[in-house]
Amino acid sequence: MNNQKGNILITLLIGLIILSILSIAAYRISYSASRESLFTHYNAQAQYIAKAGADIVIDNMGIIKEEMENQNQTEESFNVQFSDRDRATIDIKLDDDNNIIINSIGIVNEQKYNKSKSRIQARLKFKACSNDRIIFGIDRNGNIYEFDKDLEGYNKLDIRDKTNRTINIENPSGFAWNGKDTLILVGGESGNKVDTLIYNIPEGCWRKPKGKANGNGFKHIVYSEEKDLFYALNTNNDKINYFNKDEEWEDIHKPTSGFKAEKLAQGNNTLIGISTQYDDYVAYKLKDNGWKKNYTGINGTYNGITYGNGKFVIVGSDSADNINGHPIIIYSDDGTRWQRGNVKSMGTGYPLYEITWTGEKFIAVGGANTIYSSQDGVNWYRFLRENIIPVKGSKYYYDYKYISSSGNYIIAYSENGNGFLLSKDGGNSWEQRIDSNYPKLIDIEVINKVKRDFDYKNYDIYWSKG
Repeated sequence: MNNQKGNILITLLIGLIILSILSIAAYRISYSASRESLFTHYNAQAQYIAKAGADIVIDNMGIIKEEMENQNQTEESFNVQFSDRDRATIDIKLDDDNNIIINSIGIVNEQKYNKSKSRIQARLKFKACSNDRIIFGIDRNGNIYEFDKDLEGYNKLDIRDKTNRTINIENPSGFAWNGKDTLILVGGESGNKVDTLIYNIPEGCWRKPKGKANGNGFKHIVYSEEKDLFYALNTNNDKINYFNKDEEWEDIHKPTSGFKAEKLAQGNNTLIGISTQYDDYVAYKLKDNGWKKNYTGINGTYNGITYGNGKFVIVGSDSADNINGHPIIIYSDDGTRWQRGNVKSMGTGYPLYEITWTGEKFIAVGGANTIYSSQDGVNWYRFLRENIIPVKGSKYYYDYKYISSSGNYIIAYSENGNGFLLSKDGGNSWEQRIDSNYPKLIDIEVINKVKRDFDYKNYDIYWSKG
């Protein structure tokens, strides 16, 4: 009997111990969950405070920006107190393009051990009150022309160096604009003294680079918005060069053995090269890796390439002679896997020769006044050439191989026909101008001369986590 009582007592003790352990575990779980819930609550509250602090600064940005400019300041800091324990710390920076970067830190329960922080960034890109559009053209002899905005008249420019000697690029290849204050023209063969000219847009003048050496001739140039660099293809050795901060050309290296690229595009940490001499193939370089030659799986001659809206787009012809074929359009996100564009074609097609990204649309042009457009690079629509309005000269179907755009203003040019296609509304309508007196251009470039006069109430906001 005594043994039974002892066993019951032991069982009760064990039960109590187990219950105690379970109670402690449940308490700890409950406490942990409570703290996690509290942390999540405070973290969310910190995010709201960071956003509210940034919003307060944005609402007063006109006054703040004006005071910063009057005091020649590019940086400023504020504290916005929401309560005794909650505040936002805001750092404001004026960047090189006269835009505003706002970094806001929301702090909750500052005097408590469970203080929470959250960061948010707002980038304000101010829109200029006025833009002066400039249109440049270059002919095969290296003569540079400036056109008026309606392409009615033009001037042949006389460009001279500091010693008053005329500067001229032999065998020019083309322009590239960084979308801000710099336009570069390249050309030349190996041994020529001048293969690069720079146009400083705010100053309105052409000049040679400040660097000690040129690149020994280039056959193509393109600007990368992602890298903020100009890339050019070297005529002499097929290497790819980039223009450094000292205004000197530096080598990357050849794309790949047996592939001589003729045009480039850069985006998504990738360089893509195409050539009309290598049908169905591209060469690509991923980040710091070496070059690879890639079969796209889509037969055709590749004439033009660009990058925009997260995609590489190539246009060309399904014919080896690149004259009598039909248009092909292919696209890729990373340069390795390519797909054929969904072309909504009406009537007989012609090859496509060049493409541009306007910032809102892809526009491709080709043979016999062929024009295609796309917003996503996947679905393409043909503009009926019958709807092109002849403004100067009779309507005639030319092959357009050069195109440039600045926002909604788009120009395509036909060298053989001395003709322009012009759209002022982003490709919704087109006009044609033909004049035998036009110079025979081998490239054109449309740029904006932005006046540093900003409307403080007119800007776009780009939010991101700080």
